[in-house]
Amino acid sequence: MDRPALPPRTRVLPAVVALVLLTVPSAGAQELKLPLKDGSVRFAVMGDTGTASKAQSEVGKQMAAFHSKFPFEFVIMVGDNLYGGSYTPADYKSKFEDPYAELIAAKVKFYAALGNHDSSTERLYKNWNMGGQRYYTFRASPGGVGKIGSPGVRFFALDTTYMDKPQLEWLQSELQKSTSEWKLAFFHHPLYSSGKTHGSSLDLRAVMEPLFIEHGVSVAFSGHDHFYERIKPQHGINYFVAGAGGSLRKGNINRSSGLTDAGFDSDYSFMLVEIAENDMYFQAISRTGQTVDSGVIHHAPFAEPAGAP
Repeated sequence: MDRPALPPRTRVLPAVVALVLLTVPSAGAQELKLPLKDGSVRFAVMGDTGTASKAQSEVGKQMAAFHSKFPFEFVIMVGDNLYGGSYTPADYKSKFEDPYAELIAAKVKFYAALGNHDSSTERLYKNWNMGGQRYYTFRASPGGVGKIGSPGVRFFALDTTYMDKPQLEWLQSELQKSTSEWKLAFFHHPLYSSGKTHGSSLDLRAVMEPLFIEHGVSVAFSGHDHFYERIKPQHGINYFVAGAGGSLRKGNINRSSGLTDAGFDSDYSFMLVEIAENDMYFQAISRTGQTVDSGVIHHAPFAEPAGAP
């Protein structure tokens, strides 16, 4: 992207002001930190996964082990789903179907966003539920994806490799018309990151963050930098980097950046998330099942129950 960066808007909407409460990282493996509240929306987050490596398979096994404790309904994938430049059925099998076979067998759904190592043809792969589109939206509510209920949680999957004018216009329109209480975006290139290799995507931040602020996006998930990082809230928005599902850059977090609330760059990882009414609980977990970060984000009180969309 070669356009000049525009200054980000700084107006903070009271509806998305959040407070994060931290818990001490667990010394024990496979300890669930999430509350499992009745009627909650439960999902996992993983990124930069498509390597067919032993580490990716081990992360997949940890996800399946936690699914038995925390039966999440779906997974959001924040890009670089297939590395290597080959997109044959064998690649989908070795880099996705085999590592997550237990979750697929348990009928867990996967929703993918495209990364810079992905092909646009991946949008046609039925197991990633992209509907043939580079960018799309779906709603999850208590009872499952597509169900109508309150609080509603709407997801916006974006293609940040090709963030063109039509996509920005679509994003503005979809954000504006959504009445869901929680609006969550997921995409590949982080608007904020302390990564020494890539770091913050300033040009994307200039054009995307004003829309997030104006239309009440609460949380954004990305990858690209191969570690886990929770960014200090920016303009009332909570940003996570979850790019170590199948690829890792050890020691790559620049901890002097001033952006990091919590970070983990010594092993592979994934996230679990639970949304119950005004609270979003999160837990970042390593390949060995250790909790490396957890807490809760509080949404401001909802004005009234929302219907569709």
